[in-house]
Amino acid sequence: MNNLRCAIHSLHAGRGAMVLFCLWATAGCAQPIETIDMTSFDPSQDQTTIAGYYRDGAMDMREKAASLAESAVRYERLFGPQSDWVSGAKQLSQYYAAMAQEQERLAEAHAEVARRGQQRSR
Repeated sequence: MNNLRCAIHSLHAGRGAMVLFCLWATAGCAQPIETIDMTSFDPSQDQTTIAGYYRDGAMDMREKAASLAESAVRYERLFGPQSDWVSGAKQLSQYYAAMAQEQERLAEAHAEVARRGQQRSR
């Protein structure tokens, strides 16, 4: 019985050592994560990626604005034109439309920095 306990203990210790070794080896192979400063216009940052991020955000904002504009029309039919639901949906739609314009402006600004950087490298 005592030999069985020693064998089981040995097996668990071996497994633990193997898990630790695998974790150590994996950590050594891991690549550092590169972060992008989304507010930077520094050409060393990936300006094309930043511009794409802002363009995607603008598209999302335009979709939200359109959806809320449709909701406002439905609410107007259901609750009347003076309803808080209607005015709230319209205000949110306008807000998202303005945010889309701002994100598109930022995308274009970052894309311009990327174009200038590509021209310099030629």
